Amino acid sequence: MNPLAVAILAVGALALVNLVLTVGVVRRLREHSDLLERAPVPAVGMPEGMSGIAAVGTSIPSFTAGPPDSPVTDRDLADGTLVAFFSPTCAPCRDKLPGFVARYADRPEEARRVLAVVVDDSGDSHGSDEHGSGASDASMAAALAAVVPTVQESHDGPVTRAFAAKAFPSCVQVGHGPDGGLVVTEVGRWPRTPVAAR
Repeated sequence: MNPLAVAILAVGALALVNLVLTVGVVRRLREHSDLLERAPVPAVGMPEGMSGIAAVGTSIPSFTAGPPDSPVTDRDLADGTLVAFFSPTCAPCRDKLPGFVARYADRPEEARRVLAVVVDDSGDSHGSDEHGSGASDASMAAALAAVVPTVQESHDGPVTRAFAAKAFPSCVQVGHGPDGGLVVTEVGRWPRTPVAAR
């Protein structure tokens, strides 16, 4: 065989092997990214291994929250609903907010299975801290309410108590048990945020 043809075949074979390896590496990187996205993240201020919210399998007591003319109850939450707790006094919550809002801005079907809870955990119901808890509370709630059902309440509000939320941000998914009651089915799995266009 012509040496030039052999060389061309060898280069072609190497290029093919390189392409296969590159595709394999890209696939593994995507799988790794998915695992990292889905890995539970301990809530801020909680010891490692503690989520600061009701554990998987916990039965959620009945609750009614929100304004009297449009209350939210435990009976309104369908299987697979994500209940996400934010606080305006927590920096990670403010960091997570834009991505969370962007996630549901164009997904109304998914947004119906979300309940965002904005919790004023400042312990001061009259004033504002350096982060402007009062004003930030309202602006955070407004940003969330624009895309998902949202409840705004104090640190001892009915939803916060029902889910034993003590650290923020925290989230759970819920379903219904054999008795029809609400049960926590997953903890700490935040939705994937959309990648910003460059």
